[in-house]
Amino acid sequence: MKKNDTIYTLQQNIEIPDIVTEKANMAFEQIRKDAGSSDKIVTYQKPVKKSRKKYMVAALIATLTVGAVSAYAAYTNWSHGMKEELRISEEQQKNLEANGMAAFSDASVTDAGVTVTAQQSITDNYYTYLSFKVEGYSVEKGVQPDFETISVTVDGQDVSWGGRFYDGMISGNDGMVVNAYGSAPETEADGSMIENYVMDDGSLEYHMILKSHEKGFFTGKQLHVELENLGTVAKAQYFPDIEGNWILDMTLGGADTAKYIETNEKLGDTETIVTGVELSPVSMRITYDFPKTEPRMEEFEDENGEIQTVAWPAQPPFAFGIRLKDGTVMKYISAGSESTGYTSEEGQEYVVSFPLDRVIDPDQVETVLFSEYDEENGKQLTYEVPLKAN
Repeated sequence: MKKNDTIYTLQQNIEIPDIVTEKANMAFEQIRKDAGSSDKIVTYQKPVKKSRKKYMVAALIATLTVGAVSAYAAYTNWSHGMKEELRISEEQQKNLEANGMAAFSDASVTDAGVTVTAQQSITDNYYTYLSFKVEGYSVEKGVQPDFETISVTVDGQDVSWGGRFYDGMISGNDGMVVNAYGSAPETEADGSMIENYVMDDGSLEYHMILKSHEKGFFTGKQLHVELENLGTVAKAQYFPDIEGNWILDMTLGGADTAKYIETNEKLGDTETIVTGVELSPVSMRITYDFPKTEPRMEEFEDENGEIQTVAWPAQPPFAFGIRLKDGTVMKYISAGSESTGYTSEEGQEYVVSFPLDRVIDPDQVETVLFSEYDEENGKQLTYEVPLKAN
């Protein structure tokens, strides 16, 4: 097994008590508030197939293969929503096409009057981004659409994924939420944002991020996606609207375009040392020297009134942003679905990996910014790690 191919300890598939999940969600919400952003973190999905209802509807299957595509055809097939959400410039589009990270298709499936088109994928060593166009179904402004069940496999294996319909909201370089055109989002009387899921042409776009701890896992693999039923979501409750099945098989592209920089930077007065930074156009992977310590124990009362104990393992300062060579600072650039943990049971080398909420040029990154909360003094601490050429 290659170094860093597997992350142990912190992302084993374990049953997590509801109270712990609730605390984690509250923590994420606090991160959003502190960052000034909202609805940015992609929902993490355990690699488990959901139960499926049976309907008297024939499943329609379309196959998306990556073949020879002319530069003009590829360029015109870019997902409008993905270009907006990841802030992909024309030059970046051409680079992603040329290096093989971007793959395209116009394969479509129509059922119950709704057409789902597999538009494209962007794949690096550990993540793949997907975009599906949905036509024939619409919602009012501020109403969130969703599929009832989704199943995802890669070469027949369950994978971890996150996904949602694109709502036209992105975060600026300061981490504050804006709409894709740069202006402040519309808000309700209570201050909550009003999302707009409908594109200018009347379609919707469903975006997904898949992740793996194995380097190069997705490249050239067969992706199988099953989407079932459409409806809306409000306050974590699904409201059914249309019954249908949309099944797509995709052959992913992918390329190793990451830049790896060895470092030996101690973070402030901590005992944490950043030993390496791996940057691709769509993800970041940080390696730390961070010896394992005893977890912090916390007691809570479960639904039966019994006292339970949960262990909170120590974590190193998190990489929350970057500074480019031209001085531009980009904060809170994680798209969620972070992987964190030790690379061995001994607990010395620690890895944090996450997809980015935008496309970057790794060669233009000068510094990585780290942050942690100092509970003793009640303040946020930040650290900088310069990326020097090896």
